[in-house]
Amino acid sequence: MRHMFRAAVVAAALVIGFSPMAKADTFVWKDAPHGYTISFPDSWTMQTGDSPSTRIRIAGPLAEEIPTCRLQVQADGRLKIYPKRLTDEAVVNTFAQDYWEKETGQYLDAEITAYYSPASLGDKGDATAIQVAFKQLDQKGNPINMHGVMISSMYGGKRYVGSCSSRAESYNRWAGLFMSILDSVQFDDRYHPFPTGYYRNFLMDEKLHLPRVKPGIISSKNRVFFGKDFVMNK
Repeated sequence: MRHMFRAAVVAAALVIGFSPMAKADTFVWKDAPHGYTISFPDSWTMQTGDSPSTRIRIAGPLAEEIPTCRLQVQADGRLKIYPKRLTDEAVVNTFAQDYWEKETGQYLDAEITAYYSPASLGDKGDATAIQVAFKQLDQKGNPINMHGVMISSMYGGKRYVGSCSSRAESYNRWAGLFMSILDSVQFDDRYHPFPTGYYRNFLMDEKLHLPRVKPGIISSKNRVFFGKDFVMNK
């Protein structure tokens, strides 16, 4: 199921029974050049991106638990040849576990603890997702055990990677909110809702069968009538 991953994470948060800043007002941020919006509590702060592809990076109010989320966007036209009805399967094959092993190589001592396929980024982006454990060095160089969730999606010729993480011991406290932030991504429509637009499905029309005759011969069964102004060249 597409939403199995979403349901699993939200259910885990409900069992814990705690969602930080659940009553906070929501801030909607629009990335016009890349055609999407993302929503998060207005108590969170925007930070400087940590890579050229990072479009937005935000941090939660409890700094000691290091809750952060980010969304990265890169042009990726590998799946543009696929019609929308086949994109979900193509994304699953493209963002398989070997892809995530390379993607998590940016973290220290990364270990994938769960893999979800298929998943979704927002309500339009076909995706796969993982949960990952890793280490992050503090200002003194001491390692901190972290845990996070990552979703990778392809939509409209672009690759989107959303990720959220916090200290491992407090991850369950933030899991529901993390999923809410990633699930809030809304892409501008890039695909027509009907495969053939508003036209009839002309691909299903009866095929036209043309008569076959030898070159230079006009069949008596398929007579050609010339217009009255036709002049035969002699």
